[in-house]
Amino acid sequence: MNGVNALTAKDAILEEAQFRQYREQKEEFMRTVDPTMEHLAYWLKSSYSIVVLCDPSGYILESKGDPAFLKDTEKIQVHRGACWSEQVRGTNSAGTVIVEQKPLAVVGTDHYLPSNHMLYCAASPIFDPYGELVAVLDFSGHSAMYHPSLLGMVDVMARKIEDWLLIHRPDRQMVISLYPEQSAKHHALLAVDQDGVVTGGNREAQQLLHLDKKRFGQVHLTELIADIEPLLGRQKDTAAARTMPLHAKASGQRHWHAKVLIDTRPPQLAASPPSRPKPTRPPNRTGLTSFDELYGQDEQFLAAIRLAKRAAKTDYTVMLFGESGTGKDVVSQAIHLESNRADKPFVAINCGAIPKSLLESELFGYEPGAFTGAKQSGQPGKIEQAHQGTLFLDEIAEMPLEMQVALLRVLQDFTVHRVGGTKPIRVDVRIITATHTDLWQKVQEGSFRADLFYRLQGVQITLPPLRERADRLQLAALLLQGIEAQLGTGPLMLSASAKKLIESYSWPGNVRQLAAALREAAFLSEGGTIEQASFPAYILSSYSPPEAIELAAPTANTEKNEIVEVLRQTGGNVSQTARILGIGRNTVYRKLKKLLDQDGPHP
Repeated sequence: MNGVNALTAKDAILEEAQFRQYREQKEEFMRTVDPTMEHLAYWLKSSYSIVVLCDPSGYILESKGDPAFLKDTEKIQVHRGACWSEQVRGTNSAGTVIVEQKPLAVVGTDHYLPSNHMLYCAASPIFDPYGELVAVLDFSGHSAMYHPSLLGMVDVMARKIEDWLLIHRPDRQMVISLYPEQSAKHHALLAVDQDGVVTGGNREAQQLLHLDKKRFGQVHLTELIADIEPLLGRQKDTAAARTMPLHAKASGQRHWHAKVLIDTRPPQLAASPPSRPKPTRPPNRTGLTSFDELYGQDEQFLAAIRLAKRAAKTDYTVMLFGESGTGKDVVSQAIHLESNRADKPFVAINCGAIPKSLLESELFGYEPGAFTGAKQSGQPGKIEQAHQGTLFLDEIAEMPLEMQVALLRVLQDFTVHRVGGTKPIRVDVRIITATHTDLWQKVQEGSFRADLFYRLQGVQITLPPLRERADRLQLAALLLQGIEAQLGTGPLMLSASAKKLIESYSWPGNVRQLAAALREAAFLSEGGTIEQASFPAYILSSYSPPEAIELAAPTANTEKNEIVEVLRQTGGNVSQTARILGIGRNTVYRKLKKLLDQDGPHP
C-alpha cells in the first residue's frame, strides 16, 4: 500500500490527552462492551493472548489480557491510542476487517509489516442496530499458537455484543427473535417501531431476510414475513409470549418460529403499514444545502451520504475526500444541518484561496492595532465565529505548516489566541475538512503534519467522481429542471448523442462542470432538444465517442502501468484497486513490492 512503512506507523498514535478526549466521545459504547472485554481478558490472561477493541478508524480503544503478552506487543504499538487502519499498517486483522466488514484472521507473515509477523490476529466486525460498523473485536497472540477455532469464537462474541446493542438501545421498540425449525447457532433479531416498521436487525436477520441496511426505517415487517400481524399486537406478558410458526416471504417454503423478547412501544400501535404520509421537515431557510436537497442514485454516492448522515449525529471531525466539483462543500453543509449544531454558525474557509500572510488573521482573528491596516476594533477569526457551530476547512492540504501547528493546538485545548493578543479565548467547534489530494501522501512528503492528520482523521468520507457514477443521466435531467426555470423555457430534453456524451465523457470538473456545460448547451439549443453540438467547444474538442477509442498495444510495462494507473484513479485505495483488477489485496501488495524491487531506488 502507498505510504505504509514501519516508521510512519510508529507515529500513528494519539497522545494521552488526545486519546482521553477521543475515547470520551465513545463512552456510552465502551460502557456497553466493557463487561465483555473484562470477561474475555480474564479468560485470556494466562494464555499469552489479548483481546483488542478498535473503532472504525482503526484506533485501539482497549487492549486487555495476558500481562506478559501485553508488554511484548507494546513494542509494536498494540496499545490504546495506536492506529491500526490498513492505510497505516497494511494488511492486519483489525484494519482489514474495517475494509472487508467480515470476520477474518491474519497470521504471521500474512501481515504486511515485518514487525507484525510475530502475531496471529483473529477479528470480527461489530455492527450497530442500523447495520453500520461501530467497532472491531480482535483476539491476538503469538502466531505459532493460532487455531482456526479462534476466529469462530471472536465472531460469536462480536455478535453477542451486537445483540446487546440492539436489545438495549433507548428507542421505543419491539424486538422479535426469529429462529428456524432446525437448531441454529444464532437467532435473527429484528426491531420494529410503533408502526411496525423495521428499524434495526442483527446480521442473521439481514441475511435471512435479504434485508439491506439502507432499508431500515423504510420497510414494514408484513412486507418481509407472512402471518406476522398477531405478533405485532401488544404483548401483555412478553416473557410468556407463545412461539408462533411463521412463513418468511424471502425464503421460499422455510418456516421459522418467532417470539417477542422485549416490547417498550407506546400503547397505541398500528399493526399494518402506516397509511398517513410521514411529516415533512420545515423548509430550509439557512441558505445551506441539506441532505434532502442532494441527489444521487449511484451506490458509491449513496454509501458516502449514509456515512455522512451517521457522522452528523456525532461531534467527530469529518474528513471529506473527492475531486474538485464532487460536492464536498454541500455535503459539509448537509452534515452541519443534520447535526445538533444546526442552529449555530456554519463557517467555511478555503485554505488554498487565502494568501499565506492573511490566513493566520483570518483563522484566529486579531486584536486592535495588531498590524498595519487592522481594524481599530479588532476582529474575531473564523474559528471564533464558528463557536458552538461548525468550521469547514476546504483544501486543508494547502494549509501552511506553521498554521497546521496552530490548528493542532486549537484541537488539543479548544482555545485560540488572536494575532497580537495574549488572552486565550475558549471555543467549541466541530471541524469538517476537505481535500482533493491524497493527504496521507502529503504526510509522507513532509508537507502535512502527521499528528494533525491523525487528529483530523475522525470519519473519512470519499465522494466518487462523476465519471464513476452510474446516475449521470438522471443527475443531468435534474439539473435541466433548474435550468428550465432559469431560462423560462418549456421542457428540455437530451438527444441520443448528448446522452452518449454525458455517459462517456470523463468530466474532470465533475458535477460543477456538468451543470455549467448544460447551462450553455441549453441556451444555445432550439426546439427543446439539446444536441451534442451545443455543448462547449472545449468539451467537444477533447471528446472521443466510445467507438473511436482504440486499445493501446501491450508493452513490457503493461502490468505495472495498469496497477499504478488504477491506484492513481482510486486515490491509493488498495481494496478498490483489487476489485477493479479482479485480484486480492495481498496480491496487489505483492506485485507492488515486486515492481518496486525491480525498479530499484528512485531519487
